Amino acid sequence: MREDRGHQLGDRKTQDFRVAMSAKSRRDQLFKDFQEISSNSSTGVDVLRYRCLHQPDQLAFTFLKDGETESDRLTYSELDRRSRAIAGQLQALGASDERALLPYPPKLDYIATFFGCLYSGAIAVPAYPPRNQRHAARLQTAVSVATDSQAAIALTTTAILPQVQSLLADKIGAIHWLTTDTIPPGIEDTWQKPSIHAETLAFLL
Repeated sequence: MREDRGHQLGDRKTQDFRVAMSAKSRRDQLFKDFQEISSNSSTGVDVLRYRCLHQPDQLAFTFLKDGETESDRLTYSELDRRSRAIAGQLQALGASDERALLPYPPKLDYIATFFGCLYSGAIAVPAYPPRNQRHAARLQTAVSVATDSQAAIALTTTAILPQVQSLLADKIGAIHWLTTDTIPPGIEDTWQKPSIHAETLAFLL
């Protein structure tokens, strides 16, 4: 019995050692990746482009419905492509230097659009979308964010555009509306990297 217990303890120590070494290897690799990315990147656009080129199939973001069930995911390659498409559309509209209101629910569409603004040179202005007139506080916040930022364009999804537009349109004045889930395929190939640097304004809160 003592000999068997000794073997069990020895096996457990070996497993613990392997787990510790594996964790150390992951930490070392993460640190190495961070150093390499830092030396080649000065903006968020540079970081995502680096990830897309070197780790295209690695998972970038996962959306958990109700905080538990995975309902959507984006690899670095997919996020880059969607971001370039949104940026290409913004550049085609001449909105590269404009402030862009982003009334999105907390899903991956928001992430892609936020990076799309970075990719285009537009200044992202995040705003949680009001649901109806009864949510007075949320509605007022969205109106204040839009007017204070002087946003010239608003990006959202087709699903919530009618609702958000009906609640905000007459309160924030003239603004161009763009649904990012209806952007035609192929426009990502027209994207031009903007002239931005580490001190360029990226977003407003």
